[in-house]
Amino acid sequence: MINQLKIDNVSRNYLVVSSDMHQRYISIIEEISNFMNLPIENILSNPDIKYISLPIIDKSGKYIHSVSNNDLLLNHYGLVDKIDSHRIGSEISIEQIREVISFTQISAHKNKKVVILNDVAKLNKEASSALLKTLEEVSSNCSFILLCNSYTDVYETIRSRCQLINLDATKTSYSYHNFQEYFYANNKFLKNYSDEYNINNMLTDTTSEIEGLLSKTADPIETSAKWYKVGAKLIIEILQNYIVFIVKNSISLNLEENHHTNNLKKLSNIYNEISSIKNNISLNINQKYILNNISIELAS
Repeated sequence: MINQLKIDNVSRNYLVVSSDMHQRYISIIEEISNFMNLPIENILSNPDIKYISLPIIDKSGKYIHSVSNNDLLLNHYGLVDKIDSHRIGSEISIEQIREVISFTQISAHKNKKVVILNDVAKLNKEASSALLKTLEEVSSNCSFILLCNSYTDVYETIRSRCQLINLDATKTSYSYHNFQEYFYANNKFLKNYSDEYNINNMLTDTTSEIEGLLSKTADPIETSAKWYKVGAKLIIEILQNYIVFIVKNSISLNLEENHHTNNLKKLSNIYNEISSIKNNISLNINQKYILNNISIELAS
């Protein structure tokens, strides 16, 4: 599917969708590298390329620059919230889109300019409106590449001005021997940090705690207190993956032999709430309250 993305001397706008935040970024960087004949490590320093993501903000509230894709992912999992003592903002701002507008108004050093907007679901309302206007009015030879998890994360007016490339559509279904194998297959980026952040033990402990809640052998308040120490973002990511893993196994196994049979409806209901839960976490709604509700629902 990524071969549909053409970086050439024609202005084009793309919306590249994939739940694999790391691979979608690597895919478009490789395409840009091939067209511009640049080493991948030099892409973002090239004057004809503008990269925008969540902002890094200093203590005075001033926007410094955008976080790298690696730091964006670590922030997504709740493992990093600061870079060199500067906090990572929760949304892409109008100030950043104004930078993009200025960038598009300057002639390219060579023949082509490219704007990469990483995780456009984080655009605030003002930034989205400014981006829409820019997509409509930009006259230079500039292509926009918007990256996000789902096309529904972006306003329809912006989607309609972009060619959709869904990288998830080409995913192949595999069988996995255990949950850890399944989790890393869907979160490959985290495997590189498994030792640094003790991810393997987190996976083992969290899945054991989920099972304890489902079997009513674990206390939901004690469990949610443990989860709060780990971090709500990572716990929700593990829970979301674990529910899918359980449901897939339930389909492949004889339901009479599957101890999760009675919990499938409950787990499906929780899964359907996860998008809203993630949004509430990004809005800084009390994470203890969110985790309490989830653990109580699992144990109900």
